[in-house]
Amino acid sequence: MRRKLRTLLTIISIVIGVSATFGVIASVDTAKRTFPLYLKAAFGKADYTVSGTAEYFPETVQDDIEKLQHIASVAVLKQPTTLHWEQEGVASIQKRVEISGYSNLDTPVTAFQVVEGNLSSGGAVITDRTASVWKTGVGDTITFDTVNGKKQIQIAAIVKYTAELMGPSSWSMAKYHPWAVAVPLHEAQEWFDLPGKIQNVQIKALPQADSHVLQERLNELAKRYGNIYTQPVVIQFDSTSNEMNTFFMALYIAGFLGIALSAIVIFNSLYVSIKERKNEFATLKTIGYTPAQLQGLVLSEVILLAVIGTALGLVFGFGLAYLLKAVVYMIFSIRDDGGMLLGKGIVISAASGILVPIVAALYPIRQAGKVSVIQALKETAAVSAAQKKWQPILGALLILSAFFIKHLLLVVPLSIGIVLLYPSLFKRFVFVLRPVYTLLFGFSGTLAVSNLHRNLGRTAMTSVILCLGIAMIVLMSSLNSAFVQTYEKLIYASYGGNLDVMFHHSEKTDLEQLKQIEGVADAEMYSMHSVIWTLNGQKRNLPVFAVDAARIDRFPLFSTTGSTRSQLIGSLGNGELILDKVAYSVWGGKIGDSIMLDTLQGAQSFKVVAVVETMKNGGYGAFMTKNLFKDSFGLTYEKNALVLKKEGTNPLELREKIFDRFGVRIMKMFGPEDQVSVVSSMLTGSFSVINFLVVLSIIISGVGITNTLLLNIMERIRELGMMRAVGVTRRQVIHMVILEGFGIGLAATVIGCAFGILLIYLTSSFFEINALTYQFGVPWIIILSIALFGLLVSLISSFTPASKAAKTHLSEALRYE
Repeated sequence: MRRKLRTLLTIISIVIGVSATFGVIASVDTAKRTFPLYLKAAFGKADYTVSGTAEYFPETVQDDIEKLQHIASVAVLKQPTTLHWEQEGVASIQKRVEISGYSNLDTPVTAFQVVEGNLSSGGAVITDRTASVWKTGVGDTITFDTVNGKKQIQIAAIVKYTAELMGPSSWSMAKYHPWAVAVPLHEAQEWFDLPGKIQNVQIKALPQADSHVLQERLNELAKRYGNIYTQPVVIQFDSTSNEMNTFFMALYIAGFLGIALSAIVIFNSLYVSIKERKNEFATLKTIGYTPAQLQGLVLSEVILLAVIGTALGLVFGFGLAYLLKAVVYMIFSIRDDGGMLLGKGIVISAASGILVPIVAALYPIRQAGKVSVIQALKETAAVSAAQKKWQPILGALLILSAFFIKHLLLVVPLSIGIVLLYPSLFKRFVFVLRPVYTLLFGFSGTLAVSNLHRNLGRTAMTSVILCLGIAMIVLMSSLNSAFVQTYEKLIYASYGGNLDVMFHHSEKTDLEQLKQIEGVADAEMYSMHSVIWTLNGQKRNLPVFAVDAARIDRFPLFSTTGSTRSQLIGSLGNGELILDKVAYSVWGGKIGDSIMLDTLQGAQSFKVVAVVETMKNGGYGAFMTKNLFKDSFGLTYEKNALVLKKEGTNPLELREKIFDRFGVRIMKMFGPEDQVSVVSSMLTGSFSVINFLVVLSIIISGVGITNTLLLNIMERIRELGMMRAVGVTRRQVIHMVILEGFGIGLAATVIGCAFGILLIYLTSSFFEINALTYQFGVPWIIILSIALFGLLVSLISSFTPASKAAKTHLSEALRYE
């Protein structure tokens, strides 16, 4: 209570550090647990799917499948149509609906979670999101404009948002994605005049089923019919999981940075407190206190500060954890209402909140016990010459070691190295700053530099907190900008055109009609099939694209170096394919090795002859010639079209013209700008979370600057009083203290930006997201923005100490002890 403001600021630094640590650990642990469970629940409800080599196959396949033991199955028929909606301002493209006919709506395969209504009452099923936008409920009637006239059906149930009924979140988003409605299968077959026809059968093995026996029975069934094939449902964790792990590592570093920087604030506060109270400790020694008792006294103060700060930090951290969880779920499109995993976060953050302040206080505590009664009134050097000598050497070695670490954890030795080397750098910076301050600010500038030099060790330790925060935010902001630009460049180089149109089903005349649309320069149909391959005993999905050497240069689906795309495809022999960089890294083989893929003829080996880069399908896939694709997988239809637009054609207007021509058969239309927007939002969202945590650390640095300036003022209170007595104005005192704080921030900003650029250089040699690296470059606009932010923090942090210094009275200063 003796120094209330200092105590409050110290507690605030502990609170921020503990809450950041707790929030990061709890949110990351929860996301790690939820992500695979969510993918399994959303996309892996079925264990097998039976599909046809043509658009439709007989419903009798489902009848035969239902005879198998220990399974649940459902036949599915999906058809596009239009919602009959008379509200003004809703365009026809926004009324698209995908009708999914299910042979059974209440089954473990669909596993719809009912919010309201009954799945077995024979009506339509929509999600709560769709019901909210349409403002409809159970019992209401919805109408569709089908090719066979208007069809009406009552809403039987509203279910939670699910992958099977994935629809837009608003009418504006309906321009890019159709609505989804589930109905009984017989209704869909009748509406679209497809009696006895289905598109696939989804099968779930019950707990007592033998998966090997089930696979054999399904394969036998496929051979008997001839025009169908069976695939296991595989959840693809690889690319997204790796991307999330990289993001989580950066989150951990940013979160723990707060508690580390709060340790420096605590060290500074206690070290100065010991110096202030050395006369008090000497007096206590004269009345019988032992060094151990004095150390215990200071330790109890530290523990009290740590307990208060940790308790408050856990409270705020709980809220931060939920906030971070919501943001992480939003970034990675996870929808889950489960609780938080708090145990590990509470234990680690509580332990950090108690132990880190104690460790930071060990040296000041030791100094308290060593106070000499005789020398209590003498000034002693804070740091020995030997310590000054080895600190910068060790710091330089740690910074040098970061050049040999190819992992984001290089931030740890680099940060420690900066802390050790910083006093030497700060001393040289102050030396350079002296003539500049004297020239620009005269008397106030000269005094400010002298004050910075007077308590060099303490001031340097305060400045290094801001320096580390600035270095980290420079790195993260630069990574964000670099990856967005790299992704954008690759997306436009490998998207295949200006628009990718996905038809529900294609007809022979579609390509010619597409080319005749106003604004279309050229178009090309292509096929893509999700193939099953096995790696280390685990089944995985591999999207395989069928490409043509004659058209691949005009419709580029990948980028390559050394040879043109057409030369690369033209050189492919029978049984050869090309892998994307991401798939190649997951596969782990070498060029020239063979990869096993499931085909109509069973598992076959394909030789990998090259590696390319693409952003189709999220940058994960393989490419083979059209003839080999058809022979291997037997697909006789193409459902996707790549479109090149004419110069000056508006992309949105082109989409509307294409939809006007083909109507509800258009399922999706995406262009490279859409994918750039999605990727940019995801990356920017990820890095924004990290930067938010780093900004919390920078707030700690502001607390440190305020604390240090207040300490300096209290030490110089007699001096300030005498300055006021000889005519120094309040304005000059305010300028002096603000310039002192600004000097601390200026040094931190300049040196922090320099180390941030070094971090950008080091990470550019290895850091990647989704197997995509970036080239070293210095984004000067970002650097300038962060530098201004750092200087602003130092200025704001100086206002309170400056105001306090200006209010110093001569009578108070002369009485001060």
